[in-house]
Amino acid sequence: MPGKEFVYKHTVSLHETNAMGGVVYFSNFVKWQGMVREEFFTRAFPSWKEIMKLVMAGSANMITVEEHSRFRGHAFFGDTVIIRLQTANLKKVSFDLIFRMYRNTEDNLIYEGWQKLTFDDYKGNFIPIPEPFQKTILEYEAAGAEHKRGAMRERMKVSVSKE
Repeated sequence: MPGKEFVYKHTVSLHETNAMGGVVYFSNFVKWQGMVREEFFTRAFPSWKEIMKLVMAGSANMITVEEHSRFRGHAFFGDTVIIRLQTANLKKVSFDLIFRMYRNTEDNLIYEGWQKLTFDDYKGNFIPIPEPFQKTILEYEAAGAEHKRGAMRERMKVSVSKE
């Protein structure tokens, strides 16, 4: 059974578009990943404040070690971008966030992307994902083999090579 989805809606501002007809500039999709990630952590993780205490004490640091993007369509000034987030590939020290972005309706997929996140000790040594995080990661885990990291990488390569 598929896990929960975290849903966030964003209205495209003029400053997020390029000078060529109001199309959203590509880097904003990655910026929106970060915005949604922060919202997800603060809303979905009951122990977020406890994790932040570890961060502030200098004993745990969450970092993005990989990011992949696949652009499938455009968004424009004034559009509502519906962003759906799920997790995948929970390991001892890492997990993935999967992002799907839709323009105005759930029928118009314009972007797919994912991030691999891990924790370290601020000295470059990976550490296990804090226990309170693991439960929520599993609650939002996407079902299916298509979300395995290798399959996601391959899908990104194949879609680019067909163009």
